[in-house]
Amino acid sequence: MVETNGASSLERVEGFDAYVARNRGLFPESPLPPTPIVAQSGFALENVIGRDERVSVGDTTRLPWRAIAMLTITYENGQRALGTAWFLGPSALGTAGHNVRHPQKGKATEILVSPGYDGVTAPFGTFAVTRTYCDPAWLAGSDDAALDFGVLLMDDATIGARLGWFGLASYTDAQLVPLLVNVSGYPIDRSPRTQYFNGGRVEQVNPQFLLYEFDTEGGMSGSPIFALFGDKRVAVGIHTYGSDRVNRARRIDDGLFDTLIRFI
Repeated sequence: MVETNGASSLERVEGFDAYVARNRGLFPESPLPPTPIVAQSGFALENVIGRDERVSVGDTTRLPWRAIAMLTITYENGQRALGTAWFLGPSALGTAGHNVRHPQKGKATEILVSPGYDGVTAPFGTFAVTRTYCDPAWLAGSDDAALDFGVLLMDDATIGARLGWFGLASYTDAQLVPLLVNVSGYPIDRSPRTQYFNGGRVEQVNPQFLLYEFDTEGGMSGSPIFALFGDKRVAVGIHTYGSDRVNRARRIDDGLFDTLIRFI
């Protein structure tokens, strides 16, 4: 662990500049926009903002990296995509809703989960999702970004029991700003396609979203935004969107918390 903030810490990852991450956002030069700029398609890709500060995770067989999975998704129009998900229970993973139903590609017909994929191998195997959940309105075609969350379910509960999973929390605004948080997932712009980490402070919140300036990229949709307290990792958001100034997560508010714990 490095650089605590009210007992919240950043993960220790080789090559990551925790000093910069810790201090960014404490003295902003200008206010962030209230929401990311959204593309005409209905949502924007995640973005690198300024200098790219993402670093690759070394040993993905350790916690928390092994509890984060690369998704290989096939949609009903035949197109394929990559995404990220994270274990929230023994047989359940949290992710973005557009990994389950994409606005242009349709519903996912197959999702394969590779926990801790390291760019070459899947050290814990690759598993097929047997059931999915997202908000019925999202599944029916809504473009409401507040509904862009999902749950992936597998029949074998021994997988998550072996790998571990994240805790969940619904925090107040005062608890979230300027909380130090972490993100890790599988960006499509890096090769080999291993897990990449970043972190920093939550800079703004509203009732349904968290805003932050640390870098992400397409493929990291569905990654956990999590706080580290000692050896406990607690997810407070699900990374989804971004713009050229800010990236955004669906905040785990009381309603989403109640939805997610149904699957633990």
